[in-house]
Amino acid sequence: FEQLAAFGAEVSSEACRELGFSSNLLCSSCDLLGEFSLMQLEPFCRKCCQEEAQFESRKLYPGAILEVCG
Repeated sequence: FEQLAAFGAEVSSEACRELGFSSNLLCSSCDLLGEFSLMQLEPFCRKCCQEEAQFESRKLYPGAILEVCG
């Protein structure tokens, strides 16, 4: 963990992988670390995570049609 702390705000995807964090890690997942007594990982989780898209930016459709070919 000391090596990662030396990186400061910029953390490489390789360093995050070495800590076991996926490149698809969502920041909301970092909020759950406390439930598993893993709060010491939270600062590193925050440096490796991606923010979720805001609800307002999602486009909702009234319906969809699924066509199966073959």
